[in-house]
Amino acid sequence: MPEFTLDEVPAATVALLRRTVPVTDLTEFFGSAFAHVADAVAEAGGRVGGPPFAWYHGMPGETVDVSAGFEVAGDVHETGGGVALVERPGGRGAVAVHVGPYDTVADTWGRLLGWITAQGLSPEAEVWEEYLDPPEGDPSTWRTRIVALVS
Repeated sequence: MPEFTLDEVPAATVALLRRTVPVTDLTEFFGSAFAHVADAVAEAGGRVGGPPFAWYHGMPGETVDVSAGFEVAGDVHETGGGVALVERPGGRGAVAVHVGPYDTVADTWGRLLGWITAQGLSPEAEVWEEYLDPPEGDPSTWRTRIVALVS
């Protein structure tokens, strides 16, 4: 069972691709988006400054409004190829690290959202996942940091 904490989550400059995709196509979207964003950041003279992330803009249904990208480092002011450079918000956030395959992250999200409510807080509409380990080797060891800003 992951530990849940309330942390100050810093705002971050991120490069991303945002799309509305069927939930069943998320893996394919992430695979192509992460490569495309990393290339666009490098072409703009910057570098990837953190793990890949998925930023969810609202609750998923059959489709989900999602961004995929990376924090950026270096002097990057604009990118091409449909990649946006934006500030991901910061603030007080409920945070957990899920350990296990991606298809079980929803269970940790459910427990985290319940924990947030038990603390007398409300999650904000936009949440994200940071994929701390590459999807290779034993999936039971993959770490995913999940963040929900709260009020």
